[in-house]
Amino acid sequence: MSTVKLAGHDVCTGCGACAFKCPKHCISMREDSMGIVLPVIDAISCIECHQCETVCPILNEAEACKPEKAYAAWSNDEEERLTSASGGIAIEMYKQAVRNGYTAIGASQNDDFSVTHKAVSTLEELVSFKNSKYVFSDAYAVFPEIKRLLNEGKNVIFIGLPCQVAALRKIFHSPDNLLLVDLVCHGSTPYAYLKQHVDTLSRQAGKTARRMSFRDPAAYTYTYTFTLYDTDNRRFYAKRTKDGDTYQFGYHRAVSYRENCYHCRFAQPRRVGDITLADYNGLGRYAPCAYDHKNVSLILENTSKGSAFMEQLVENRQIYAEQRPLEESFESNSQLRHPIKKSKYRLQFEKKMAVNGADFEAAIKEPLAKYRRDTRMKNIIALPIRVIRKIKKLLILTIQ
Repeated sequence: MSTVKLAGHDVCTGCGACAFKCPKHCISMREDSMGIVLPVIDAISCIECHQCETVCPILNEAEACKPEKAYAAWSNDEEERLTSASGGIAIEMYKQAVRNGYTAIGASQNDDFSVTHKAVSTLEELVSFKNSKYVFSDAYAVFPEIKRLLNEGKNVIFIGLPCQVAALRKIFHSPDNLLLVDLVCHGSTPYAYLKQHVDTLSRQAGKTARRMSFRDPAAYTYTYTFTLYDTDNRRFYAKRTKDGDTYQFGYHRAVSYRENCYHCRFAQPRRVGDITLADYNGLGRYAPCAYDHKNVSLILENTSKGSAFMEQLVENRQIYAEQRPLEESFESNSQLRHPIKKSKYRLQFEKKMAVNGADFEAAIKEPLAKYRRDTRMKNIIALPIRVIRKIKKLLILTIQ
């Protein structure tokens, strides 16, 4: 029996650093009975070198930095801003990197709607990286390519979740030719749940889904509308969380994440990326602001390498960036302070999944129904308070 001890089920992020580092290739990434991707060791082939343990960002903390500056920012290309998540900053980073000879590594959706990190080197290929992908992404498949590029002295930019960025920090440390950008992450939902959801909706509609979006630009990205399109590129499904889409409810209300997301080591002020990107919720809380948060990104500069890259983006007029108080960015985004907490809806979902054979659609219905009942009751209770506030405002305006 192998003496190697990998990160436990409750904290393992599925980053795949251990599988990549294993010299005997005896660690594989597999889905468990709940659809969670985790490393599995072939004990017979294991030579107990423990190299897998040394690169695990959970067993061994990755290097992290305190952010130096915060910005509210967006792409100066109006088309990019409208068709990208938040302010379109990620696509502008990719474009600048590729124009300067970098290989860009980003999350790309496959034909079966799974998500894999891929390497591209042309501007035309970057389109697959655009927009949010609220599902577990397989980043470890591209690790060998990153190693080859770095060894050849090529420049690489990687944009991904903090746990994935931390894995790259542990594997490759911090070479000058690797720029790491971490996304402020709420959590990651297993691909198996997304597949069940798409299959269910397709079957109900009598259609074959060929394209999908978590934040469809056709419905404005800030509405978080989940859409499906058929083989003729005609939309046959479009719902938001508040409209009752089960997958969006599971994701945006923190009900269906991987277990490790509720114990995330990277949801904290110190960041593992050279640059951090996020939606800019809470914009204007600490200082006056002439615009709202829609289609605006939060950028945190964490290292001198990240600052230099940001300066180029601004100098080239690819983005507009306005410095904001650091306190505002941390106050407005709880995932910069602590991981998401389990709710009663999550606990109900866990119980249902355990007894129904990991049937996502069946397990999510009761938590969703309870959430909608609770929301209606809260709105009813809050109605008198809202009415009183409106009356007060009208009285003030009348007096003036």
